Amino acid sequence: MRVKDLAELSDTTVRTIRYYHQLGLLSVPEPGTTWRSYGFAHLTRLMRIRWLVESGVPLADVRHMLRPPEGDDERTVVLEDLHTVLGSIDERITALRSQRAQVETLLARVTEHGRLSPLPPPLVRMYAALLDRPLSPAVAHAVTKERDLLELAAYRNALPEDLLVLVDALSDGDIVTLCDLWEQILRLDEGASGDLTDDLRAGIHDVAARTVAVAEHVDPMAARRLLERAARLQESRVRAIVDLAFPSPIYRALLRDIAAIADERGVR
Repeated sequence: MRVKDLAELSDTTVRTIRYYHQLGLLSVPEPGTTWRSYGFAHLTRLMRIRWLVESGVPLADVRHMLRPPEGDDERTVVLEDLHTVLGSIDERITALRSQRAQVETLLARVTEHGRLSPLPPPLVRMYAALLDRPLSPAVAHAVTKERDLLELAAYRNALPEDLLVLVDALSDGDIVTLCDLWEQILRLDEGASGDLTDDLRAGIHDVAARTVAVAEHVDPMAARRLLERAARLQESRVRAIVDLAFPSPIYRALLRDIAAIADERGVR
């Protein structure tokens, strides 16, 4: 056979055969008059290589598996290698099952909400409800950025469970209140020029207190645990991401006030 015939019979490629030659897995036949002649022994060895590779055996381990083990020591090495291959396959199966479950979740979310998102359903529903309201462009933009911030946390599996508890329990009236709070903080931001005045600080503190009040009204225990996180936010790398999304000194002051409320209540 010529090399192309060998490739066709073994359902592989000429390039793969030449690669096996380079690795020393398959011997190179003596040249004929103008081409190299492959025989039955080449075909059987190549098929055995392909069988091992397709079973998941790494090419580095194929060489010593191609020959019959000479004694118990070589047999033990082959068995150990096969157990390692089996473990690696099990790990890939676990990873694939996880990926499949995630894709099923994404399919369900796009079917229900028309948008790909890593956020759990309660958050997807809340932001869909918020953005369906007749919001001003500035509030809609701010709400979208807040949703994007939480998506960043979801990518890192860092969404607090207590946040989901709170969001899932929000009533329509709570959502209206949240929209009003966004409107209020944005009005404060639009009216700010330079340093924060006493009036601005008072307005920011009012929004912070009302935000905490909404959370405590929905679920006091979940709100307390979230306040614990807010109190640590000043020292967290997450703060840099939040500041990147909301560079306004008004919003930064709002976060500081929420953390201060946690301090005042001894939440640490």
